[in-house]
This record gives sequence, C-alpha cells and structure tokens, in this order.
Amino acid sequence: MSFRFRRVVTGHAADGKAVVRSDAVVGSAPRLPGYEARVVWCTGQFPASNDDDRFDDGAPGPKGSRVLFRVAEFDPAVAEHTNMHRTETQDVAVVLSGRLDMVLDSGEVVEQLAAGDVLVQRGTMHSWVPRGDEPVRVLFVLIDAQPVRVGDVVLGEDLSMLSGEVSPMPPGGDRP
Repeated sequence: MSFRFRRVVTGHAADGKAVVRSDAVVGSAPRLPGYEARVVWCTGQFPASNDDDRFDDGAPGPKGSRVLFRVAEFDPAVAEHTNMHRTETQDVAVVLSGRLDMVLDSGEVVEQLAAGDVLVQRGTMHSWVPRGDEPVRVLFVLIDAQPVRVGDVVLGEDLSMLSGEVSPMPPGGDRP
C-alpha cells in the first residue's frame, strides 16, 4: 500500500536569493495496519523560523511549539474504527482522494468526506474509517494545543486504542 509524492523545500542562498534546497520523491511508511504516512514537514518552534538550512522533514521542537504536516493513506480493506484517539492538537484534515468517515466517541459520525473536503478536529476523541474501494489519501496539519477542558475536567491525550504503536505528534526534540 505504500505511496510516494514529490516534496520541494525552498530556502535562501548566501546572497539572499530564493533557491530550491530539496526536490525529492519521498515514500510512506507503515504506521498501523491499513495506515501508512509520511511527515512532510514539522516545525521546531512557533512562529516557525525560515532562517535555518534544514531541508529534510524539519525537526519538531518542544510540546507547545509544533506544527506538523503529514500525508497519510488509509486502506479501505481495513475499515474498522479501532484507532479511536484524542490528541492535544488542533488538526486540519484535507481529503485528497477517496472517501472517509470520522467516528466520534459520542457515536456521531461525519460521513462521506471526499476529495476537497476539510475537517477541523479540535481535541476530540475520534477515529478514521476509510470507505469505498480505493485508498483514501489525506493531508493532516497538526497544531499543538492546550488540553480540552469541560467544566472542571481536563480531557488529556488518549492514545490507549493505538496500543502505544504510534503517536500522532512526535515527542518534542525527537525526529518525526
């Protein structure tokens, strides 16, 4: 199920002129059964710096300063919602191809997200379920956020359904 895409990263030459620092085809890696992904870019601070010479995936900074871009692909043959989780992030999901449902822990379902649809996920307990016959490709943008508070209760990160196999946001200072 692996996929590939072209990633172009710009920067500056010593004279201040804009240049292409990297232009490469990169591939995905398996993260969970039926789910592959690749970090496109991750910031090391917020606001992000455009001064460094990095041109790989970027380096995540400490929690609270990260913005991560990830391209992911879901295999509809593995269409269960066993990936229920909550992160301390605001996530923007842009469906690039295929059809996808989002299931919330309340039982509410957002059905038939399709190419061009955008969903903003704000620290909710949720799961992704691919639909149809073709792989579902999504661009995720994850932005560090404060834990959700409902009254006096703090709803922190919950990755228990992922069995510790993956974390949607890399730990601060580690490679994505």
